[in-house]
Amino acid sequence: MKVLVTGAGGFIGSHVVRRALKGNHQVVAVVRSIAADKRLAGLRQQVEIVECDLRDHARLKEVVLSARPELAIHVAWYVVPGKNYSAPVNLDCVVASINLAQCLVEAGCPRLVGVGTFAEYEWHHGFLSEDITPLHSSSLYGVCKNATREILEAYCQVAPISFVWPRLFNVYGPGDVEPRLVPAVVRDLLQGRRAECSHGLQRRDYLYVEDAADALLMLGASNISGAINVGSGEPVRVRDIVEALGRLAGAPELLALGARPTNLDEPPLVVADVRKLRKLTGWAPVWSLEDGLRQTVDWWRGELALA
Repeated sequence: MKVLVTGAGGFIGSHVVRRALKGNHQVVAVVRSIAADKRLAGLRQQVEIVECDLRDHARLKEVVLSARPELAIHVAWYVVPGKNYSAPVNLDCVVASINLAQCLVEAGCPRLVGVGTFAEYEWHHGFLSEDITPLHSSSLYGVCKNATREILEAYCQVAPISFVWPRLFNVYGPGDVEPRLVPAVVRDLLQGRRAECSHGLQRRDYLYVEDAADALLMLGASNISGAINVGSGEPVRVRDIVEALGRLAGAPELLALGARPTNLDEPPLVVADVRKLRKLTGWAPVWSLEDGLRQTVDWWRGELALA
């Protein structure tokens, strides 16, 4: 199958590319800047890497019509940690996503996977379900993601293309960047710095990035439509993740749980209801949390040794 992946130079997108290659798919990787891309550097002989800013409609149309994919996985979005939840560029991402869908229809692509987020939900419900939990995001990012889903869902009902919207929860693994929890703590520990965290009693849903990538590809090959949660379905205390990282990095004494204040508005529980995913596909994560964190720590060791 010929698979087009947007945002292919990003954390999740690059793993989608690698997992697609392992599945013997032909991959067209769309990146914003080939010169700036690092995550796909070792794959240039196996992947067609194409430079395109998705906001450039003419260029986007040219790329999609040339590729004529059988499946598109749209990972691209503005996801700079600490900035993406309120950035006005989220509005541009909505427009780019709509333009992409129109280009795919013109190119005859039969299937689109648009990547959503748990930020679309009202978090204070804790156990987040596609069919029950209100879609009432407190961030521009979440609002724009859900608006994109609604528009594309309606469009794909009248256009000759099917559409699925996997909502990803907390994805971690090699290649992730600070200031997200796992890379921030690992980097501090491996560089001998004190890793300051909150009390860590919040329970969250964490999914290893290869599992997330495999789920996106699996859903792309299915006939499932609409929104569907993709997570581990297992609530884990942030404290337990941090303590595991301390042990795996060999520096538990550098952990400083409780050193940072906890946001009083932060919900104690945010976890995916994955019953729909399991019922429709039987899919479950392959990676345990322990093994995923170990892989992540080992990757950071290698990266820091090369720095």
